[in-house]
Amino acid sequence: MYIYILATLAFAVTASLIAYSKGRNSLGWFVCGLLIGPFALVVAALSPVARGGQFISCAACGEVIRVTATVCRHCGSAVPAAPPGAVPAERTTAEQPGGPA
Repeated sequence: MYIYILATLAFAVTASLIAYSKGRNSLGWFVCGLLIGPFALVVAALSPVARGGQFISCAACGEVIRVTATVCRHCGSAVPAAPPGAVPAERTTAEQPGGPA
């Protein structure tokens, strides 16, 4: 019984540390590690998936926003139209609000 509890805590702490190192929600991954054990380790260790679409960085706050945005949804500043040759920034699901923890 004690071995099961120690193994469960080890999975939870390891998943939490992996998530923390990747900038994800460490408490959420700790709970996932408690509930699903080694599967949480595998999922937490996966790299984030790149999202499709074109994004740019806001000049005022540096957050990633859509190219078509006229106002930054993070800081509210006006966004000038992107020049035709602008290189879009990549955005991953880890950066998405409501994305994977």
